[in-house]
Amino acid sequence: MSGESKKDEFVPAGIGEERIILDFRHIPGGKNCQTSALWKILHHYDLDITEEMLVGVGSGLGFVYWHQKGMPAPIVGGMNSGPWPGLIGRIIRVLGGDYEALKSSSVRNAHGHLKQTLHQGQPALVCADIAYLPHMAAGEDDHFGQHTFLVYGIDEAEDLAYLSDRFADTLTIPLIQLQKARASKFHPFPARNQMIRFQMPEHPPDLSSVIPKAIRDNADFMFNAPIRNLGLRGILKWRDMLPKYPKIIPNPKQLISAMAMHYIFIETGGSGGAIFRRIYSTFLREASELMEDEKLAQASAEFAGISDLWTKIAEACLPDDFPSLAEIRKIHWQNNVDFEEKGSKATASVSRRAERIPPLLDQAAKEAVPAFQKIIEPIREMLVQVHAMESAALMKLKAVQDSK
Repeated sequence: MSGESKKDEFVPAGIGEERIILDFRHIPGGKNCQTSALWKILHHYDLDITEEMLVGVGSGLGFVYWHQKGMPAPIVGGMNSGPWPGLIGRIIRVLGGDYEALKSSSVRNAHGHLKQTLHQGQPALVCADIAYLPHMAAGEDDHFGQHTFLVYGIDEAEDLAYLSDRFADTLTIPLIQLQKARASKFHPFPARNQMIRFQMPEHPPDLSSVIPKAIRDNADFMFNAPIRNLGLRGILKWRDMLPKYPKIIPNPKQLISAMAMHYIFIETGGSGGAIFRRIYSTFLREASELMEDEKLAQASAEFAGISDLWTKIAEACLPDDFPSLAEIRKIHWQNNVDFEEKGSKATASVSRRAERIPPLLDQAAKEAVPAFQKIIEPIREMLVQVHAMESAALMKLKAVQDSK
């Protein structure tokens, strides 16, 4: 994988003796790392908008199938984001605010950005690589550098960073470890010390005034994404590529790992379940109540049904027909539940379960890879079905909003 090498070995920098810990009011939970971080920081400033509403007004529903040189396997995702700060930046501006995106190749400068933000009284909204975050219980090669959370304090003398992530409680990790996670260069989504600072107006716009355009913009993206890897065309692109996986991913263990990552990205790994469709269904329900619009309530019900089908697609990636695959699925599901409900108290049990995954991958590589084409056929059929359901639901949504 392209990214770091021995010559890029991490060296901490800029750490002195300061202690800066903000009076931060953590709220537990969160569906997606980016939007839950924004939700929590807005709550810190007494601006209470649900995470689901934030996703909706930011036109956050999407689809992506992505595979590029240097990636061990393709990934799929359900967010309409774009380059950092992507969805977060879009939401801030829809709500009348503005932001400053910060990035540096220098660990020292990046630490300075963090400290400056804390000195201004604002929790720092940062990107980091999950492979270097102890509380994420990821494998050392499971790099994803745009995991997003808040840093609300540091104690340089004690080598501590105070974090608010999308779990039940706050946590601390070594400050040096945070620096390493923030500095990661691993592709396709390197952290590269990215963070943002932002300002919000005292009186944001009335949500009912921004919802119709947000829905129209989201539908336009899904129907007219700039490349066929994205939006509704991206769903069919994934369907077309699945039979080619054994050639794209010739290593049997990596092939099974790719299917496990599809399950995670769709169902447990910060998508809110069903690749963001459950979040969008809830947004539509909230919007229908706010705007007293029965058609939005009907659309919410349609996306609830779409969500159920996406959950079946995720489960079909690790089907019950193969006990090793089913066990991997159950481990990822329970680990996510424990983190969301118990927070850092679940770290030990989550890590113990995660240790069972490598031998299960070995077993699955022997059992399931010879039957790979049989495994993917139900997935491919459901992708055609869900594409049709989403196309119809979004077409109706767009028509209703275009008439306003």
